[in-house]
Amino acid sequence: MALKDFKKALEKVTKDHSKAIVAANANTLIHKITFDSPQLTYMFGGFSYDRIHNLFGPESSGKSSTFSYIAGQLQKKIPQVCDEYKEKQVVVYMDFERTFDPTYANKLGLNTDEDHFVLLQSDTLEEACAITEELVKTNSVCCVILDSDAAAPTNLDAESEIGATGFNGAKAANTLKEVYKRFNVLCSNYKFPLLVVSQERANMQIGAFLPSVTGGTALKFFSSTRCRVQKMEQIKNGDEVIGIQIRVRNYKNKTSVPNRDAIMNLYFDGGFKSDDEYFEFLTKLNIIEKCPGGVYKADFLPDGKIRGAANLLEWITRPEQKELYDKLKEQVTAKLLVSSELDADNVDPEKEDAAAAGVRLTAPSQAEKDEVAELAKEALEAGATEEAN
Repeated sequence: MALKDFKKALEKVTKDHSKAIVAANANTLIHKITFDSPQLTYMFGGFSYDRIHNLFGPESSGKSSTFSYIAGQLQKKIPQVCDEYKEKQVVVYMDFERTFDPTYANKLGLNTDEDHFVLLQSDTLEEACAITEELVKTNSVCCVILDSDAAAPTNLDAESEIGATGFNGAKAANTLKEVYKRFNVLCSNYKFPLLVVSQERANMQIGAFLPSVTGGTALKFFSSTRCRVQKMEQIKNGDEVIGIQIRVRNYKNKTSVPNRDAIMNLYFDGGFKSDDEYFEFLTKLNIIEKCPGGVYKADFLPDGKIRGAANLLEWITRPEQKELYDKLKEQVTAKLLVSSELDADNVDPEKEDAAAAGVRLTAPSQAEKDEVAELAKEALEAGATEEAN
């Protein structure tokens, strides 16, 4: 009887709240795409396009550039997922830093014409989010970028005199928490990612050595992936700087393999060079064997081998080798989406950073607590004895 009543109640609530009740296995489905850059595919383990993603790091380290490249990829890749997403090509860019350069973004592959791009330079975070929410509900938005949480003023910031709000950081962090809480649901319902740029700052707390990230701790919770971007060195052609080498470290990944680490070349005139990256993975994964003397061996190569990396790259990217090259890229991509030999040396970057800074992340054991208590007791007894004398 109870089961019959339950079935009847379930039928009613399903009719009244059809979007709220989903199949039990729905949460096991992770919506992913792969990028033309295999390094980015590797770093994310396939990119979940219905989640919140965060890039953080020092200034001018390549965070906004990387997200602009990703946004351009999403404009191209999301419409290929299914017929329903064919018109899902619009990127909404919340430019709170007022630094967006469309010419540079175009070079990275981002389409900024009026049918594919909306630039928001709102005065407040609340206004920008309200506008964005209306746009994403049209189901035409493939990506939203928040650049950056550190530069996003709240209504309170805008309405108060400078200095009048005092320590307003907690209130701003609370506003961002509400934004992430709301967009976490929107991303899932309307199948778009929220890409959040976070600035890294010196940590002013007493006893803290690790850099802190702006915007409070809510983003750490709501982000499905968090990666730290750090500029390593400039890439030059003669005296001209044509790009930067960046290190991207994965601090959190709830959708694939965590703690991956990659050195990537970001070029100002095109983003990431796919062929160079695929070539690197073909040898790392031993699909092509790299031998002493600069010789590369594989059954599909002419005479089974080619001497010189440049010669191999030139041969494998020839138009007549397209079918072979596509198959090799598929092999690489399949391995990048799952744990492989590339992940044998993965380490937790937070623990590594803490160890380098002399910061302890784990709680003391009971034995250590007892030892500290005993030392404290001895110190008190010694002080009492000295006072008595």
